[in-house]
Amino acid sequence: MRKTWKTWLIISILVGQFGCTHSDHKDEQADAGQQDFAKIRITDDAKGLLFTYLMADGTFTTVESVKDVPEKARSQVIVVDTKLSPEQRRSSQILYVADLTSKRDDGTYPYSLVSRFKFERDILRNPIEEGGVLPKECEALVKSPKDHVVLYATEWCGVCKAAAAFMKNVKIPFEKKDVEKDPQAQKELSCKALKAGVRLSGVPVLDVGGKLMVGFDRDSLVNAWKAINHSSP
Repeated sequence: MRKTWKTWLIISILVGQFGCTHSDHKDEQADAGQQDFAKIRITDDAKGLLFTYLMADGTFTTVESVKDVPEKARSQVIVVDTKLSPEQRRSSQILYVADLTSKRDDGTYPYSLVSRFKFERDILRNPIEEGGVLPKECEALVKSPKDHVVLYATEWCGVCKAAAAFMKNVKIPFEKKDVEKDPQAQKELSCKALKAGVRLSGVPVLDVGGKLMVGFDRDSLVNAWKAINHSSP
């Protein structure tokens, strides 16, 4: 079973239908450190566990076994033992966050009890950095050509036209994609930005052999093109 939810939805499911206000942050953190919580056992063949990891786009994916968690996402994985009730897990207060990168001598994976507030504050602050796993639909869209530059642009963008004119002048081969008229181009650019950890702020965006360049800088473009072609345009 594999499902994807938006951030706010999966958090509400995991922790129960409770509000999270600033006034109860300290109480939750104190409770998480002082009260006895149900213990869970996380192994490769454990049954009844759900593993939820953060994607680069801020969504979550839930799987039913350790082997289905991608390597990039294994350092911070929310684990839910479905044999325990929300009350037993005290899901209004804490999350079980496991490190699946290495096992203990007894074959179990370590985990920590993390307050909801801490999880939201620290892990969800920057999904691109914390969740390096690309959505499934991005996997076929992030390949970058080596024999030409991809220029993501719009018709009204003057800087985009300047970039295109410059590449024509210096004979850098390129392909122009209009992100307003072509939904596929827009999705492709978004996926490439997720992969590169780049925050998009407008156009033009140039894909030079897998290096995304936001804006147009002549020297940077020429140097990036030289780097992948070992020749001057």
